[in-house]
Amino acid sequence: MTKLPLHDEITVFDHALTRPWSVDKTFRRNPNPHPNWGQTFCTESNVNVVIGKENYYLSADGYLMPAKKDQAPPDSRYFKQTQK
Repeated sequence: MTKLPLHDEITVFDHALTRPWSVDKTFRRNPNPHPNWGQTFCTESNVNVVIGKENYYLSADGYLMPAKKDQAPPDSRYFKQTQK
């Protein structure tokens, strides 16, 4: 059995475009059976907070909110008390 590459030729005709748009693309199978997938973390605007073993999230006004239904509030021993 021969493994041929996948070859796509696509042309789009749309009145929003000034002329037809075409692409000619060939896909070949990677002979490596175990690819090295990269790992990325998106930490920008992360509103998830883990306290103890429970996950919470910060609301838009800065309050801790439960992440699941009927979740108990966080234990107060994890917070430092301020002097008035």
